[in-house]
Amino acid sequence: MAYPLVEGNIGKYCILNGRKVDFDSAEGQELFVPTDDITYYESIRFQKGVLLFWEDHMERLRKSVEAKENFPIDPDGYRFVAESMILSEEMSDGNIRVVLTKENFLIYFSNMSYPTPQMYQEGIVTTNLQWERVEPHVKVFRGDYKKAVAEASSRETRFGQPYEVILSGKDGKLVEGGRSNFFVLHKDTVYSPSEDLILIGITRKYVKEAIGKTGLTLAEGAFSLDELVRMESEEDDGPPELALFVTSSPFDILPVRSIEDHAFRSAECKKLQALMKNYQKIVHKYIRQHK
Repeated sequence: MAYPLVEGNIGKYCILNGRKVDFDSAEGQELFVPTDDITYYESIRFQKGVLLFWEDHMERLRKSVEAKENFPIDPDGYRFVAESMILSEEMSDGNIRVVLTKENFLIYFSNMSYPTPQMYQEGIVTTNLQWERVEPHVKVFRGDYKKAVAEASSRETRFGQPYEVILSGKDGKLVEGGRSNFFVLHKDTVYSPSEDLILIGITRKYVKEAIGKTGLTLAEGAFSLDELVRMESEEDDGPPELALFVTSSPFDILPVRSIEDHAFRSAECKKLQALMKNYQKIVHKYIRQHK
């Protein structure tokens, strides 16, 4: 399914192949027309003017291109453009997107729905979608996938509007979020599906580091919703030993409050709270080192 090169933009312009192009110009308007070109992209969050984990984003972009068309990319050049845009607009925090096709590259500020403080404190509402990604390690625009996730997100649960969609395979096992990685913390172990099945998120690398710093163990494993509901029902009235969470560049680590119509006490889990704090220490260290 064809997809445009620009979506969810903020601001009035982009940098297209090194040139400033206004979105309201004829050339700019063409960027909103769906194209059949294979379109690769990375959305990079910046805080205090620092592009978070830029090197990891560019490595994933390189691997995505290499898997499909294998044309050369220019991470240093893209970084110069991105940092120049941030400086010229005097922005401190936000999101910037790098989009590539075989013939073009463009960079623009993109809109991003960041979690509220309440979401970190209480957890997020999610829903479930059975969908197995094609080439999960390759990050390209897929119109059919985006449409399916958008439709699932529009279905309100008894806890409200979903903030994220949790994908499951044909076997019913929950594998990843629509725009995030999905984890299950049970007692002293954090479970994640096989990396062969998911898009490996940038945040995931640093969450794994934080898991070690928190004294937890990372293990390969996936659960169905029914299994998680049963595990939740076996919890006593004390602090929960089960916590579900998702991770992504825009929102770091977010507890999951519900999936469909089933509630979980993830945000109350002391070990998840400690994990979130240790992850933030890693982020703050990166910002200090790259300021």
